[in-house]
Amino acid sequence: MVKRLLFLLLLLLPAVLAAETVTVSSQADFDVLSARITTLAKSGAKEITVRFAKGTYQFKENQLEFKNLSASTLRLSLECEGAVFIPADLGSHSYGDVLLSLKDLSCKDRLSAPIQVKKRPEIVNRKSGLCRVMTGGKDLSEKDANGLYVILTQWYRSGRYPVQKIQGGYIYFTAQGVTSDGDPNHDIDADFKFEKVLPRYSLLDSRKAPANLHRGTACKFLTMFNCYIGSFRLHGARFLGNGGEDCLMQFYANDATSIEVSGCRFEHIHSDIIHVQRTNNFLFRDNDVEHGWRHGITVDYFSSGAEFADNRFSDTGLLMENSFCLQLRGGHFLVHGNVFKDFTYGAVGIGTHWKDPMPASASGVMEKNELFCTPSFNRYLMDSGAVYTWTINRDVTIRDNYIHDIGGYGQNRGIFCDDGTVNVHIVGNRVLRIRNYYCIDLRKMLSIESDPASAIRKVNVGNSLENNTVDGDIRFYNRDE
Repeated sequence: MVKRLLFLLLLLLPAVLAAETVTVSSQADFDVLSARITTLAKSGAKEITVRFAKGTYQFKENQLEFKNLSASTLRLSLECEGAVFIPADLGSHSYGDVLLSLKDLSCKDRLSAPIQVKKRPEIVNRKSGLCRVMTGGKDLSEKDANGLYVILTQWYRSGRYPVQKIQGGYIYFTAQGVTSDGDPNHDIDADFKFEKVLPRYSLLDSRKAPANLHRGTACKFLTMFNCYIGSFRLHGARFLGNGGEDCLMQFYANDATSIEVSGCRFEHIHSDIIHVQRTNNFLFRDNDVEHGWRHGITVDYFSSGAEFADNRFSDTGLLMENSFCLQLRGGHFLVHGNVFKDFTYGAVGIGTHWKDPMPASASGVMEKNELFCTPSFNRYLMDSGAVYTWTINRDVTIRDNYIHDIGGYGQNRGIFCDDGTVNVHIVGNRVLRIRNYYCIDLRKMLSIESDPASAIRKVNVGNSLENNTVDGDIRFYNRDE
């Protein structure tokens, strides 16, 4: 009997040893977590569960980094309910953007609402880049100039310029690179030239420190590179702020049955949030994203099977660039049951630009999502859509979504298929109260076919439009009809 029990124990012992639980209850535990997980995985652990105690943890650049990890049956789970992750202060940035040189990158509370003025901005001295814009009746005096930045809308982006002085009802600022050739990327007057919209600007006051937000500059929390594992799960974490221009998390060239980020909260993430590259089976579920500064999640070429379900995005695009909550270039994606609220440029961008030599790869379904802007939202850029598609797609279906109350200053659509989009099917959507342009727009762009820079030789083909409900205009050009 004793021998039999010993024999059974020996049989069960490998399974017991293969399941490991790691508790993180201090910063010191967190600082050695990557090395500890890697050691356990290499020693043959089949299941590693990391449980974070409630508390606040600082992450350095690439705090969690897993490279070339080969453990095909490993299930790695980070359970983070009650854990808050904030960036460590690594010193000043080398990146040239003036906003990024500020110590506190979570500065939404220091950003004014857009101020409309009645006169076009002027170039005072082209050689030095000195320009000016009217104060717009805002109560400003000369002593207010120190520490202010002008964020001036320019078509599909905004320039960010240091204020030099305030004098005679004008704000003077330096805009290096202004040109006389009408290039909208450098033109301080592009809004008026594009859509006859007089300038709008916001002011950023670098002297004000917002309450309850950590000052930190570390950017990347997690990198998983070239790992061959069974599955990865990050659940329940709250991320508050980061710095830099890269991304908070990167999944690159991984092979796993599932990589999951769920039940997390992302607030004031200044960089992109997640890059998924050459990695399949990514799941982003039941997360909250608030006050996002750049792009949210990008699923790039050579990635397949990404799913976004039941997430909530709110108040995104704070840097006033052509950014999206989701960018989808991979295959077989599924986007369903999400809410996108108050986005500066667009919520979901799908496909590949017509100048990009990458093969057509975007395929999948976007369905049963809600996309809208609230009445008080006023931080729009022009020439976009709540759902936006670039030219090149393999097979994309946009169906049964509710898109409503999209405002803006010029040419903002509900669904915008830009530059002669191909292979997109728009079915059964409700698109209502699009205030200044088409509810659904797929315009004729045959000139792209003959452009020497084009990577596609046939545009406006393979599309369909069926059973959509709109209360405004539709423009839909498809050469198959």
